[in-house]
Amino acid sequence: MTPDPKLTPEQVARVSAEILKCQRLLRRLWHDDSRRQVLARRRTLYRILYAIPQGVPLPIDWQPAPHPQTAPES
Repeated sequence: MTPDPKLTPEQVARVSAEILKCQRLLRRLWHDDSRRQVLARRRTLYRILYAIPQGVPLPIDWQPAPHPQTAPES
């Protein structure tokens, strides 16, 4: 998936940084309500980054496929 072309490179960088922050938080959070809030924020950030409309249902733990250049090798 490619980022929304309407976003500036600075906006893409900020949203990506927020997604990474959510990823780090999820590794440390144990409380279900806290995890649910962070997962919802991460899902919203993905919607912004990839211009996914609100009408398209996404599971709360949705993540796009890894980029081919950064995907771990099998």
